[in-house]
Amino acid sequence: MPRVAPTVRSTRYQHAINTLVAKRSEISGLIRFKGADLAEQLQHVDAVLMILGYKGDPSDIVPLRRTPSRFRKGELYRLILKHEAEGSATNRETATRIVLARGWDAALVKLLMNNIKTAKGRRRRKTAGL
Repeated sequence: MPRVAPTVRSTRYQHAINTLVAKRSEISGLIRFKGADLAEQLQHVDAVLMILGYKGDPSDIVPLRRTPSRFRKGELYRLILKHEAEGSATNRETATRIVLARGWDAALVKLLMNNIKTAKGRRRRKTAGL
């Protein structure tokens, strides 16, 4: 899903408009997904976008949904390597071991399996590109 509405923008204040579009996306995401009370700020951002010549409807800008990260940078792949060295043969087994080691709910195994698959694919593409 694109983060910004596919509309034509003015070229005069391009940097300011791009920044405001990103900020509007962030604020509308906080309102929609977190229930934040930021409707007044959203109106101000929309007004500034119109002043700067944004072509399009600001309400078409897709709200940004941020998901919290469960791991620090590189931590998941280090855990994958550790558990595979200990004998994990499948992504499910590796995910189960990580969930048990962290003390998380067993319902996270399926989600973590997808994260493991993605991490392995990224590492494979990164090493293949070198």
